[in-house]
Amino acid sequence: MMSPRKSLGVMLPLGGGDPIPLKKDELVIGRRPNCDIRLDFENISGKHCMLKFIRGTWHVRDLGSTNGTTVDGLRISSEHGLLPDNELGIAGHFFRLEYDAAAPTSVMDANMILEEEMAETPRLHSLMELAGLENTDAPVRRSPSARTPKAPERVARPMSEDAGFSDDHGLRDAPEPEIVTATDDDFFEMIKGDVKNDPPKRK
Repeated sequence: MMSPRKSLGVMLPLGGGDPIPLKKDELVIGRRPNCDIRLDFENISGKHCMLKFIRGTWHVRDLGSTNGTTVDGLRISSEHGLLPDNELGIAGHFFRLEYDAAAPTSVMDANMILEEEMAETPRLHSLMELAGLENTDAPVRRSPSARTPKAPERVARPMSEDAGFSDDHGLRDAPEPEIVTATDDDFFEMIKGDVKNDPPKRK
């Protein structure tokens, strides 16, 4: 007696719905009635994509559809392996394949390439980063010259009563200047002193 063929798994709609059995090694998915898996949605092409079971792992290939086929959000242009934790997108309708995957090395390599392509996608920057005012990847370093100077200490100014000024803009309590009057005798004494200190010049 022949043993029944092992199940190839099911395709689970992530938005809700009945599981779709995977009955053959090669399945065409599309909107046409003669497709192996018919998805009757307007944005799905007549023959949208194809599933192939190769060496214990499902692979997907787009058949030139209008709205594309994606794996984990990335649109594919060639055949790509599908592991149970991958998300299959068919024109915006998302599924997950549930099966026992063999996961050969070639499939693992293909998934690594996909991850690298997604990692190389440029990250969106904020306007602050584009202006050079913000960098989330490195700590901000400031040169000593760029440091904010210390604010000057506030100087307490005396009130007008304590400043020592009078209303007529003169110093309060300032001593009166002493006036000395010179006489003619004082003037002659100064001249005599100068003559004595200056000896006569020889001819």
